Amino acid sequence: MMVYNLPDKESFNVLLTGDPDFVLEFAGILDRHNVPFSILPSLDDIDELDVELELLDRSPHVDHSDSSLYGPYADRVLSDIRATSGSFSHIVELSVAAHFDRKITLEIASSVNPRATVIASALTNTATELGMVANIAHRIIGVTLVPSVMSTATTIDMSAGLNTEASHVEHARALLTHLGYTVEHVEDRVGLVQIRVLAMLINEAAFSVMEGLATPEDIDNAMRLGVNYPKGLLAWADEIGIGVVTLILDGLRREYEQERYRPCVLLKQMMRAGWTGKAAGRGFFTYA
Repeated sequence: MMVYNLPDKESFNVLLTGDPDFVLEFAGILDRHNVPFSILPSLDDIDELDVELELLDRSPHVDHSDSSLYGPYADRVLSDIRATSGSFSHIVELSVAAHFDRKITLEIASSVNPRATVIASALTNTATELGMVANIAHRIIGVTLVPSVMSTATTIDMSAGLNTEASHVEHARALLTHLGYTVEHVEDRVGLVQIRVLAMLINEAAFSVMEGLATPEDIDNAMRLGVNYPKGLLAWADEIGIGVVTLILDGLRREYEQERYRPCVLLKQMMRAGWTGKAAGRGFFTYA
C-alpha cells in the first residue's frame, strides 16, 4: 500500500472544464465544500495551438451565450483564460469524449497554469495516454467521475500516469479528500475499477432486456433485492446516461480489443432514438 504525506495547509483554486453535465454536477460539489473555482468551456473551436500562448495572434475567448449551460454557476465562466494565468492549483477536466477531442482545451489550460495538478477523466482512455497527447504527462491524474455517481459516491478510484510525478499525486489526493472522498489508488487503466465494473454489469443487463430474458423492472428488482445493490443497474444507467455508459464500453473495447466489452446493440439503438436516460425523459424507464 502506498502512503502519501499531504501538505498540512493545502489551498485550492480549481479550473473546471469538460462536458457541461459533468461540470455542473462537480461544480456543486466544489461549492458545497467552499472550494473556489472557475469554469472553462471547451475550446474546440480553436483549430491549432502553439503551446507558447504569447505567439497566438488572438485570445482564446469564450462565447458567453453558452454560459446558461452552467445554471447557477454561469458567473464562474471565464471569458479569457489568460487573464487568470497561473492562479489555479488544480485543473479538473471531466468528460467522456475521446482524448483527441479534449487535447486543445487541456493543453491551453495547462500551458497558462504550468504548476497546476491536472485531474482528468479516465473513462475512455488512460491518464498516461491523455497526458502524452496534451503534453502534461508529468502532472496528470486519472479519475472516473460520472453524473449521479459523483455526488453520491464516498469512495473513488484515482490513477497516476506512468510519467506522473509523486507531488502531483499528493496534490490530487489532497483535493479529492477535501471534497469528502475516500481515494483508492489503482492502476492506470481505462475506466479504472468501479465504473468499469458498473458499465459491464449495465451492459449485461441491457443484453438481458434485448434478448427478452426479463423486463427492466424485474432485472432491477432482482439486483436490489438479490444482491443488495443500492439501485437497479438499468435505473443507474438512466441516471448516468445511456450515451456515457456506451462510450465507456467503446473505450474499453478500443483499449483491450476483446469482444466482452462490445456495447449491447440496444444501448446503441437507444442513443440513436434519443432515449439517453433520465435527463432526456426516457431511457430504460420513462420519467415525467
